[in-house]
Amino acid sequence: MEQTERNLKRLVFFGSGNMAAAIGRGLTAKKSPLLLGFYDIDAAKAADLAAELAAESYADMQAAVAVADVLLLAVKPQSMSELLADLQPMLHAGQTVLTIAAGIPLAFYEERLPDVPVVRAMPNTSAAVLAAITGLMAGKLAADEHKTLAEQVFAAVGQTLWIEEKDIHALTAVSGSGPAYFYYFTELLAAAGEQLGLSAETAAALARQTAIGSGKMLEARTEPPAELRVQVTSKGGTTAAALAVFADELPQTVTAAAAACAARSAEMAAEIK
Repeated sequence: MEQTERNLKRLVFFGSGNMAAAIGRGLTAKKSPLLLGFYDIDAAKAADLAAELAAESYADMQAAVAVADVLLLAVKPQSMSELLADLQPMLHAGQTVLTIAAGIPLAFYEERLPDVPVVRAMPNTSAAVLAAITGLMAGKLAADEHKTLAEQVFAAVGQTLWIEEKDIHALTAVSGSGPAYFYYFTELLAAAGEQLGLSAETAAALARQTAIGSGKMLEARTEPPAELRVQVTSKGGTTAAALAVFADELPQTVTAAAAACAARSAEMAAEIK
């Protein structure tokens, strides 16, 4: 006999923006056993997303909290303090909180929700195409069952890995902000093609598909990136000539960029009150 709704856990999203939508779509596409619900101060927005995913929507926060086994907090960081203050008196035993708000440490949640298991997650924007990498951080009360649940939720949009919260700024520098680096390089490569005489349309098409193909190679092959690079590089050839130019400054530039990103991430975390 199939499980009845009464036996299934209900995951309710608080906030229905782009990342909530991506995670909801991923869970739906992967036929997750979790029952989905959406609450948003913009009730129409939550209702539209719920209708798309054949999920429930709630116009009243208390009703949403009452039915939730898992609360996924997907509001902007500046709205989190107010949301937690509203949620705290409504929560009941047995609930789990997952949060994807950038920059807010676990201690912030645990101070305001002292009896609730919390797992912090940092997916990246590739969740929209179910190709994210999500760093997961367990709060003090998060047991194996809560960690397994978090893995189940975020595996719907890509891969997951557990990190210590002290490493969150480094993770931000590599994967959180990382997609923008690859988009920027693709943009620059297309611009270089134009400088060499290609039309804007041709240069953009070549750069874009080269980036896509390279990403698929990284996904399909087990060799490390350095080995894949060597396979494309003939001694004294065209690729070697380009890489020699990159080697002059690119390693230092990438290191400095990642350090700047991590430093700004730490500054933003320190600003959270």
